[in-house]
Amino acid sequence: MGEFAVIYRWRVEPEAEAAFRKRWHEGTERLKELGGLGSCLCREADSTFLAFARWPSEETRAAAFGGSAPSEWPGVTYLGETKLLVEDDLLIGPRR
Repeated sequence: MGEFAVIYRWRVEPEAEAAFRKRWHEGTERLKELGGLGSCLCREADSTFLAFARWPSEETRAAAFGGSAPSEWPGVTYLGETKLLVEDDLLIGPRR
């Protein structure tokens, strides 16, 4: 099976936003060490946070998460995920 992508969504209370963004960044770096291909954090118009993450395979993602889903913590509600199979990829790397 080819590359795999997931869209994650969270509702984050304003007072929890800084901590959420810090945990997302640290978690993404840890998951990259476990085989993930990185993630992009975005905000929807209604202030819901969305992260688009890529993986070499669904099996790599499952092993990295150890069978658990992204967690919730005070001020953060996990709204679920959408799993996607990558068909064609025209994304470029980050420009910093």
